Amino acid sequence: MTSLMERVRAGERLDDLLVIDAHAHMGRWFNFHVPDGDAAGMIRTMDRIGIKACVSSGHAGIGPDFILGNDDVARGAQAFPGRIFGYIAVNPNYPAQEMREELERRWTTGCFVGIKFHADMHKYPSDGARYAPAWEFAHEHDLPLLSHDSVGHLAGPAERYTGAKVLIAHAISSLDMLEAAAELASRRPNVYLDICGSPLVFGALEMAVEKVGAGRVLFGTDLPFIDPRPQVGRVAFAKIAETDKLRILGENAAALFGLEGRLA
Repeated sequence: MTSLMERVRAGERLDDLLVIDAHAHMGRWFNFHVPDGDAAGMIRTMDRIGIKACVSSGHAGIGPDFILGNDDVARGAQAFPGRIFGYIAVNPNYPAQEMREELERRWTTGCFVGIKFHADMHKYPSDGARYAPAWEFAHEHDLPLLSHDSVGHLAGPAERYTGAKVLIAHAISSLDMLEAAAELASRRPNVYLDICGSPLVFGALEMAVEKVGAGRVLFGTDLPFIDPRPQVGRVAFAKIAETDKLRILGENAAALFGLEGRLA
């Protein structure tokens, strides 16, 4: 059997494998051009590689307008069912009631499978009181919650909201980040590591698998913000078991987000 590494080196598409991008975005960004940033453009990029599906948050949603961002993702999910799924982006700088209403409204559509925080852009920590309605919603509905924040701000909520599946964004982007994420995951079975990121330390993926196990490591690319092909290569060329590569590329995400039977 041809290995994943050999296939990627040869430039083969991976249509026959389950590849799910668990950390994607959608739309324009405020300070530089993002080519093919709409839903159709993202699907074209995914098809060139063989990415089956992605879970996306709108760029507007992690910026100034979470409702607009969620609208963008909902339209993409409706246009490409089984290929695009959404994170419900929330903004703690809006009233709590608006956050609750947006969570309830989006969840009932069936287009969304998780929640997204971006503490850096919204200038508010993930363990702050204004995020409580979203943590409670994730806990009550057993939802994945992807947070772009330091690990220190995720430890408390991960312990309190045990129903939430806490996905640490960019968890292997530095050795310090990896060490902190792995330590939290070792204590909390509801914590997962997202490998998305452009600056990654050589050998960090192997270290993540060794520390927390391949079953709690998820593939993500920042599509369309970043070209997803290098991230596929990082998994394909990692010095880990072939079965672990397949779990990271898509099997883990399919189980975590409940996508079995929903993929196109």
